[in-house]
Amino acid sequence: MKLYYADFTCSFAPHVALREAGLSFSLVRYDMKARTLEGGGSLTDINEKGYVPVLELDSGERITEVAAILQYIADQRPQSGLAPAAGTLARYRLQEWLSFIGTEIHKAFWPLFHDGAEIENQNARERLTRRFGWVQSKLGTQPFLMGETFNVADAYLLTVLNWTRAAGIDLNQWPQLKEYWARLRKRPAVMAATEAESKR
Repeated sequence: MKLYYADFTCSFAPHVALREAGLSFSLVRYDMKARTLEGGGSLTDINEKGYVPVLELDSGERITEVAAILQYIADQRPQSGLAPAAGTLARYRLQEWLSFIGTEIHKAFWPLFHDGAEIENQNARERLTRRFGWVQSKLGTQPFLMGETFNVADAYLLTVLNWTRAAGIDLNQWPQLKEYWARLRKRPAVMAATEAESKR
């Protein structure tokens, strides 16, 4: 498999998931400033929507969108515990988390990183403050979002939490959430993904 990724984007979540699952893959970096792929070529030739992540399978088929890619990766190694079994209520709970993180947290960062007007930035920070407060209440004292096992929703939440400092959001407001974030950053797969991307 091949993961097309860009620095400081949501593609970090599938990168972590691939390492957590122990799957074999290669990385292709997309330079967002130069708008070029590592090795040449255009991202729109890989994904006509024009963004990462893209997971290219050995067959040549490509999967886009974070939630779909994360679940695909998890299903390649069911024994990893990265996703509950398909068709179970727990799997729908996972999809609930992935949808919430994607639509209510991930997308809320958009104006903060894309020259939003001050009123847009203020609204985004207020929205994120409410969302992170809610996530902390659901996390409680359990180690991961859905209990005792790290899954792909944790990889996605970790990724968006990584953006808080650059967005001017202080995680000290949510001590349990900050502890969760700090603990996940020490997972071997997370450290390996961070190191691999920093070297490219």
